[in-house]
Amino acid sequence: MNDTRPPRPADPRSVEERDWLAQERALAHPAGDRRDALLARALRTMPVSQPPADFAAAVAALAASGATVASREPDAKLERMLFNGLLAVFALAIVVVAAMYGGQWWAMASEGLGRGGAQWALAAGACLLLSWLPGGARRLYEATRVVQAA
Repeated sequence: MNDTRPPRPADPRSVEERDWLAQERALAHPAGDRRDALLARALRTMPVSQPPADFAAAVAALAASGATVASREPDAKLERMLFNGLLAVFALAIVVVAAMYGGQWWAMASEGLGRGGAQWALAAGACLLLSWLPGGARRLYEATRVVQAA
């Protein structure tokens, strides 16, 4: 058994203080450890980012209008159509693969899970699918319904 461990200092605060002092020295005199000098330079040159001046007003206007950012973009409809097309291709690929390899997969699953195990796994998968269907149908309905102006 290999029991060689690096030596630990008696007081862990001494390591933290030593590192802190090394970083302070690097801030004052960059001739010290290269890593500390790089850290000090990165800390000195950190960008200070702020939100745009009209950020709050833009968010408030967006929230008041009830619209999403994606619905205001001209390419949103194209992106949605392409995404739906990709989902259709994936669904078709799943059907084709299931038709080609379904019998082999079922035989392997029955062998690996036992006589009734594959059937229980299939039942559990069907239960999960049935529990997710109402939420998915609701999201689909909300995404495709047309909001009528009052």
